[in-house]
Amino acid sequence: MKIYLVRHGQTNYNSQRLIQGRVDAPLNNVGQKQAKTAGQKLKSLGVTFDRVVSSPLSRALETGYLISKKINYKGHILIEPNFVERDFGNYELTKIADNFPKVMVEGFSEVGFEDNEQIRERIAYGLVNLYNRFPDETIVLTTHAHAIRTVYLLFDNKKYTYTNFFLGNGSIHLFEFDGKKLNLIETYLNEEEQ
Repeated sequence: MKIYLVRHGQTNYNSQRLIQGRVDAPLNNVGQKQAKTAGQKLKSLGVTFDRVVSSPLSRALETGYLISKKINYKGHILIEPNFVERDFGNYELTKIADNFPKVMVEGFSEVGFEDNEQIRERIAYGLVNLYNRFPDETIVLTTHAHAIRTVYLLFDNKKYTYTNFFLGNGSIHLFEFDGKKLNLIETYLNEEEQ
């Protein structure tokens, strides 16, 4: 299975540098442009996409919809709850700069907060579940920063952590998955990362 992970476009909370987590927020104008740009990039690759999958949160769904239009995908968008953003509990809608250093420490746990072990288990299960249903497909998955970061950690937890690399809104990350092993094939940066 080839899976193109796309981080959703920007929301107003992203632009305010707030932790969103499971708070549902639509794309802003910049985010809509980022989603269309990601769709155009995917179209330019000349790849036929078998399926578009999305987190249930509206920012990811809207990104998936805008990408679907660009790549001429006519099917429905499959909603996959396993790829929803991390639950940040009481830290949602607080400033990233104030709280990220605290909550991203390995082993941090608090009631209502989805810790690193929990999100790794959820994302690993989601990947295997997708593979079991669509092993030979090429998939676009619109999702969130911590879902994508978790895929990177599942790929190589010695090189990647939840805090040592930047994932811009609208960035694209191509992985291959054989049901057991992940391989990072390529990353396509958005304008702010280049």
